[in-house]
Amino acid sequence: MITRWLRRLRLALLPLPGQAAGLVLLVAVLAAAVVSAPLMIASAEQGAWEQQEERLSPATLGTSIYSSTFTADGRRPVDRLPRLDELDTGVARTAEDAGLNRPLLTTQLRRPVLTPLADGGAGEVELASRTGAEEHLEIVAGAASADGVLIPEELAAGTGAGPGDPLPLATEDRGTTTVTVSGVYVTPVEPIEQWWEAQAYLFVPRYVPQSLELVPPPPAVIAPRDVALGAYEQLGEDVFLEWFLPPTPDVQVEEMRATADRVAELQLRLTKPDSPVAQLVDQWNFANLEPRSGLLPVLDIVDRTVELLEPPVRAVGIGGGAAALVLVGAWAGQRVRRREDEMRALVARGVSPARGALDAARESLLPLLAGLAAGGAAGWLLVRALGPSADLPGSVLAGAALALVAAAAATLAVVGAVTAVLFSRIDAVGRGAAASIAGRVPWLAVTAAVTVVTVVPLVLAEPEEGAGIGVLPLLAPLLVTVVAAGLVTALLPRLGALRAVRRLPTAGFLAARRVLAGQGATRLVVVTTALALGLVVYAGALADSTDRTIAAKASVASGSDVVVPLSRLSPGDGPLPGAATLVGSEDTGTLVPSESPADVLVVRPDEITDVVRWNEAFADQPLPELMSALSGYDGARVPVVVAGDLPEGVTDATGGELVLDFRYWSVPVEVVGRASAFPGQRGQDPLFVADWDRFDEALSRVSRQIDLVLAREVWARGDAGEVTRAVVAAGFEQGDDVRTAAEFADRPELDAQTWALSYLRAVALAAGVLGLVGVAMHALAQQRRRTVAALLLTRMGMGRRSADAAGALEIGLLTGLAALVATAVALPASALVLDRLDPVPGLRPDPLFAVPWGSLAAVLAGVLLVTAGGAALVGRTARRSTGGQVMRDAA
Repeated sequence: MITRWLRRLRLALLPLPGQAAGLVLLVAVLAAAVVSAPLMIASAEQGAWEQQEERLSPATLGTSIYSSTFTADGRRPVDRLPRLDELDTGVARTAEDAGLNRPLLTTQLRRPVLTPLADGGAGEVELASRTGAEEHLEIVAGAASADGVLIPEELAAGTGAGPGDPLPLATEDRGTTTVTVSGVYVTPVEPIEQWWEAQAYLFVPRYVPQSLELVPPPPAVIAPRDVALGAYEQLGEDVFLEWFLPPTPDVQVEEMRATADRVAELQLRLTKPDSPVAQLVDQWNFANLEPRSGLLPVLDIVDRTVELLEPPVRAVGIGGGAAALVLVGAWAGQRVRRREDEMRALVARGVSPARGALDAARESLLPLLAGLAAGGAAGWLLVRALGPSADLPGSVLAGAALALVAAAAATLAVVGAVTAVLFSRIDAVGRGAAASIAGRVPWLAVTAAVTVVTVVPLVLAEPEEGAGIGVLPLLAPLLVTVVAAGLVTALLPRLGALRAVRRLPTAGFLAARRVLAGQGATRLVVVTTALALGLVVYAGALADSTDRTIAAKASVASGSDVVVPLSRLSPGDGPLPGAATLVGSEDTGTLVPSESPADVLVVRPDEITDVVRWNEAFADQPLPELMSALSGYDGARVPVVVAGDLPEGVTDATGGELVLDFRYWSVPVEVVGRASAFPGQRGQDPLFVADWDRFDEALSRVSRQIDLVLAREVWARGDAGEVTRAVVAAGFEQGDDVRTAAEFADRPELDAQTWALSYLRAVALAAGVLGLVGVAMHALAQQRRRTVAALLLTRMGMGRRSADAAGALEIGLLTGLAALVATAVALPASALVLDRLDPVPGLRPDPLFAVPWGSLAAVLAGVLLVTAGGAALVGRTARRSTGGQVMRDAA
């Protein structure tokens, strides 16, 4: 009884398992497409946060609250010092009330204090305290205690003090106290531990311009909180206070957003006039509590990345889902056609189209659920494996589940609608009014017109800085592919009339006639397959070209791995590291005679080649040859290599002899080389790269010093910290902030474009696989329709090998033609729209095209695999059909 009931249930829900498998595949693709879009956006958001977390220190991402006892109200510090404990307790309680952890308190005297040395003199020391400091110091003698201080080895040697000994301290105003030494620690050195990064000034030598050398800070005496507060009160010296809230490491961006909200709440509570801590600050006139956090700017970068990435990712996901729904509709139509006799019987029994649609939806339920589960899991796993971050937030599950529900509803609606329409037309004669009208529409001409209207404005438009990827650059090449494929298929019947086709061997002639004379379905297969494979090639070309362009622009944006700007008055004559060089620049020049803006970069040709990250796309010559042209010049002018475009005809009119005018001085130059871009070129204006020695000589002739008129920088390979220390050790004074090549790669527009195109490439590969599988399914369907014809050909003497060869050639012609059209259209189309996808249009070079060899190899492998596999399936299907069975079915 149970077995019979289960069998009836299986027949009701899954009458044809083989046909249901096709729906499972299509729904899986649909589910993967729609669910991957929100997952990819969430992954990108988390990935952008993880990038910033890795690049920035906890001191930058954390929150600091500053105050001090140093005010201008005339009160002595001793009046406020007894209230430090109360202030610390109030700030800590306010932070906890705002939902944050208890902050780390760091205190330090405003000025160093004195301690007697073993040689009879007195030395300066810093008396400081930080919560948990003893856990981040290497103690080599004694141990940390609640009532003793830790001193560095240098101070222990200078004073002779050790664990258990007293350490007298005194101020210039005769305030005195004595603390007990409980341990001796090793002074931290660079690279300093991140925990100490904000207080590195306590340990790391500093560059003092007056002495032109590194000066170590006074030894730091690290005291517990209570010991430090008591000592401050006895010394009567002003104190700087900092409460630090470190970020929680390795957390999701959602938690950091919640932390940012709590920090905002903390800021409000600290400044609220009626709060206890604000009243304490006002009553005792402490310096106002100033919370500072680098978290909000970092979250703004994350939001900008998501803002740029979301539109193209959603467009690709929706487009992939729509394409899968079209195939679901085709599957529903094939289901009705394969069971046409059954459907006619149902119509004869009075079954309405609505009932037929409900039956189709019922039979689709199990395949639908299986496909949703498989596609949803596949989308989740693929985004985790290939997306920017594998740590997907839990909140994205609701959006993903909603997308799956929408996909399920759309699938059932499409299956039901297609079935109902075909049910209502199953006994109709002719094509019907709607089909006749649709058949008279010149779809190829309409599509071509839409393509022109879409592509022309796209080509004429100028790229905008930070605009991101629009939908049109993704859509236009696909429209061009459809038009090209439609035009090719429209010309196929004319090729079939050629005499050369008739001279082909039997298998070749049969395959060629089937493809060239094919109508409707055959043309549709070629167009859809060309569209799918074109998307693979197009996505690969855009992704590879973007990677190449970003790498080139990164080389231009920063001259080398590390760029250290120098002060205009920095003397500096010490040796630089091996892979480093000194360059000079000026961006206020005018090119004579064209009167156009020009920049100059002065380099040492023998050093620059080992420092910059040269890209072969910058020039037709290697960098050593360009630099040899500079150093080997023997003319009277300053030799220059021009990077960028010069005004038309200016070099021809002057023979390459130009003048760079900088208002109060000018330099005659001669062009000895050309490049499209050069490392360190910060804009679109032409850059004149000159030899340092020759430029210095030219400046001397006009009574100018190169060190004073040029902005100097040190370009170097290696780590930023090591390079900066080496530059300071060489006697140079750092000017502006140090720049690194990694900072350029962290720009939101670059991450958004790279990740969006990676997602497009993944969806394109799925579309390509689906398109090739569709060719195989089309070949199988055609074989079933040609069963009688195949039997007649066999009776007429056509061998099995010839029949199999004809089937293989037919599939090969279909896929090969589609691949040829896809490649021929996608590569030029991608090059055409590449300028519109320039992530940083204000920076040279222009977008660089890269042939997607990997994508082309994947297309070729797919064509060969489908041809071989499809031929095997078609041959197997043909061999299963016997003559008797065919005649009985026909009867």
